[in-house]
Amino acid sequence: MPPMVRRRVLWLVATAALGVIAGVGTASAQPVDDDPRPQVVLSGDLLVPRGRTVGEVVVITGSAVVLGVVDGDVIVVDGPATIAGQVTGDVVALDGPVVLRGTAQVAGSVLARDPVELADGATVAGEVREGLRVTLAGPIGALGGLLVSIAMAVSVLVLVGVLVLLAPRGVERLAVATRTAPFASAAWGTAVGVLTPVVAVALAASIVGLPLGLALLLGLGLVFLLGLAAAAVGIGRALLPPPRSRLAAALAGWAIVAVVGLVPVLNGIAWGLASVFGLGTAIVAAWRARGTSKHRLGGVGPPSEGVAPG
Repeated sequence: MPPMVRRRVLWLVATAALGVIAGVGTASAQPVDDDPRPQVVLSGDLLVPRGRTVGEVVVITGSAVVLGVVDGDVIVVDGPATIAGQVTGDVVALDGPVVLRGTAQVAGSVLARDPVELADGATVAGEVREGLRVTLAGPIGALGGLLVSIAMAVSVLVLVGVLVLLAPRGVERLAVATRTAPFASAAWGTAVGVLTPVVAVALAASIVGLPLGLALLLGLGLVFLLGLAAAAVGIGRALLPPPRSRLAAALAGWAIVAVVGLVPVLNGIAWGLASVFGLGTAIVAAWRARGTSKHRLGGVGPPSEGVAPG
């Protein structure tokens, strides 16, 4: 399919999707009255009677029969389209035939995956194309890696925001662990990152431990994503220590993770190492917080932030 035609069809489908999301038009199989709004049918048949004028017609699954006037395009995703009236835009059938009666008048083009039946007297101002193939393989193939990076960056940003808003003191502890115990954090993170999948697989191999093993395997993604967010927060706060804004520091750490994530191959390695390190800093920070609580319960002031307890 030529790029121009592909872009046009994809734009029409996107318009249809937005119409469905916005809830515009109708989802009825009954004949429609005059209505300038788009007519959207999720499942069923849509009929525009003679003497009636409507806006764009979009049918997801079903058929479209136009005897009157459509001020816009006629799009059928899965099903046939029959035109015996006027269409001021294009007629597109992504998976089905198009039948143009002798009274049909189409101001745009007719694009269909299946054959187009053109009766004598029917007029089409644009092109008539059969064998339509709409695929996102090209755009998605070109943007596939970037889309993954963007998704990771957004997910980490959400978790970073949650950490800053709900655990501000935890953010400071992560920064202290990052700055004062990098090797211990890396060791603990590596131990947890290696042992957790091994334990999960071992549990899943047994009938008794199968539910817990599956739960651990399913939760690994979230665990490592949390580790990546913890690493971003800790690194950012270590680079921008107090009295600078905690939020600005967290965003700085997130920006580093997001930028590195745009580099192919390197992003996977960086995400893995940062996730492991973040898990380690969280473990060290939690252990130190536990020691601080014990000191407070014993009536002794907390140890210095820069020194690990014990």
